[in-house]
Amino acid sequence: MNMKKWLLIGLLCCIATGLRAQDFMPPDTTKTPTERTKIHIVHADQFHKTAGSEAVRLLGRVHIRHDSTHFYCDSAYYFEEQNSFNAYQNVHINVNDSIDMYSRTMRYDGDLRFAQFFDEVRMMDDSTLLETEYMTYDRDLHLACYPHHGVTTRGDKRLVSEIGYYKDDLKEFRFYQKVEVTSPKYQMFTDTLFYNTRIEKMWFLGPTKIINEDNTLEGKHGYYLTERDLAFLDDDPVMYNETQRMVADSMLYDRQRGFAKAMHTIQLLDTAYKVVLFGEYAEVWEKKGFSFATDSAYVVYYEGGDSLFITSDTMFYHFKTERNEVEKIVGRKNVRFYKSDMQGRCDTMTYMMADSTIRMRVEPVLWTDDSQLTADYIDIKVAHHKIDSVLQRGAAFTISRDSVEGYNQIKGMSMVSKFKEGEIDHVLVNDEARTISWLREDDGALIGINVASAKNMRILMGKDGISRIKYYQAVNETLYPEKDLKESDRYLEGFKWLEESRPKSRRDVVPGG
Repeated sequence: MNMKKWLLIGLLCCIATGLRAQDFMPPDTTKTPTERTKIHIVHADQFHKTAGSEAVRLLGRVHIRHDSTHFYCDSAYYFEEQNSFNAYQNVHINVNDSIDMYSRTMRYDGDLRFAQFFDEVRMMDDSTLLETEYMTYDRDLHLACYPHHGVTTRGDKRLVSEIGYYKDDLKEFRFYQKVEVTSPKYQMFTDTLFYNTRIEKMWFLGPTKIINEDNTLEGKHGYYLTERDLAFLDDDPVMYNETQRMVADSMLYDRQRGFAKAMHTIQLLDTAYKVVLFGEYAEVWEKKGFSFATDSAYVVYYEGGDSLFITSDTMFYHFKTERNEVEKIVGRKNVRFYKSDMQGRCDTMTYMMADSTIRMRVEPVLWTDDSQLTADYIDIKVAHHKIDSVLQRGAAFTISRDSVEGYNQIKGMSMVSKFKEGEIDHVLVNDEARTISWLREDDGALIGINVASAKNMRILMGKDGISRIKYYQAVNETLYPEKDLKESDRYLEGFKWLEESRPKSRRDVVPGG
C-alpha cells in the first residue's frame, strides 16, 4: 500500500470518528504548490537503492529535515518523487524546537505536511505528555489528533478520552467521548472538554461531573480554572455533599476559598437540619459556616411535618463547621413567617436551632390562634414543634377579639405567655400591668367591661379569652356596664389591631405564592 493511500486512510479515520478539526482552522489554510518544499536527507549510515523500486532505504542514525522540522529514526524508506518517507523504530520528530513526537512507525507526506504515527505514540510539549497508539499531525494546522483512546498527562493531572485534538500554536486540547480528568484535588467526567494549558482553563460541554473532597458539582456547560480550583457551571448546575445540595440556573464555586455563588431560581437544601433556602441570588461560605440568599428569598424549615416558612429581603443560614458551632436561620428586613400555629412580622428574626428559640426584633408582631402579640422584643420558645412560651419585653401588648364585639387586651412592660396545645394557657404580666376584658355569661350575654391595673398580674386564659386574673400590688379594678364606658376608653394606650397584615397561609409568605 503506497503512501497516498495511508494518508487517505488516516484522514478518513479522523472524519469518521466525528473529529472537529474545522473548529481549530484559521480563515485560510490553503497553500499553492510553489510554496511546498522538498524533503532533505541530512544523514544516514547507509543508503540502499533497489533496482525497479521508487524508494531509497536509509539505515542507521537517520536524520531527515523538512523546513524547520527534524525527523530521526533507525531506518526509513524515502520516496523522492512523492516527497514522502516512512520511518521505523525509535522515531522522533522535533517541530520548531518546541514539540517532540515519538513512535515506532511513522508515515510522512511532505507535500501535505502531514504525518501519521503508529504504536507507542508520545507527544511532548513543555510539561505536557500525550500517549496513544495512533496519531496524526498536520503541520499546516499545527494540529495533532487521535481517533481512539489517548492519555494526556500534565503536572498532577491525567486526562483520558476516546478522541482528542491538540492545537500546538494555541496550546489547546479538545477531548471527546468518555473524558476523564484525574488529579489529587479533583476528578472530572464529561463527554466534551476543551483544555488550554497556557492559561490552565478547561471548558466542558454536555453533562459533566466534578468531584472533590468537599463537594460534587454537576452541570451541562461551564469552565474550570485548574490552578485556582475554581469552577463555573450553568445549564442545570447542582452542587452537593452528604448533607447539602444546591441547584440554580448558574453557579460559581471557588474551592480554595470555600465559596460558592449561585444565580437565579436557587434552592439550597440541608438535610441534616431540614432547611431549604430559596432566592434569586445566593452565596455559600463553607469555611465560615454560613450562606445567604436575597431577591425573593425565603426559607422552609420542615422538621416535624409542620413547616415554618420565612421570607425577608435577605435570608441567612448558619451551619456547623470547625469555625462555627451555631446553627441558626436569620432574616433581615421585611421579615414575615407562617406556621400553622403561629404567624409573624418584624424587621429582623433569628431562629436558634439548638434550643428552638425564635427571636423577633424591631416592631415585631406575633399572631397565635386569635391573639396578637407585640412588644419591643419578642422571643418564642418552641417545643415538640409547637409554641411552648412567648416572652415580650418593652411595651408588651397582647390583644384578642371578643367573641361578639370589642377586644380583650393585656399590657405591661414585659410579659410571659405559656401555651398549651397551641393556645395561650396563662400570662404573667410584669410592671405597669393593664387589662381590658369583656366578661360574658355562658350564653354570651355581656356582664360588663372590666378595666384593671396592678404592678403585676397572672392571667388565666379560657376558650373565649381572659377567664380569671390575679393581681399583685397597687390593684385598681372597675367593672363597667357597656353603656358607661366611652368608646375611646375601651382601648389601652398604644392599641393597634394589625390583622390585615397577618399572613393567612404559606402563599402570603412565599414569593410568587
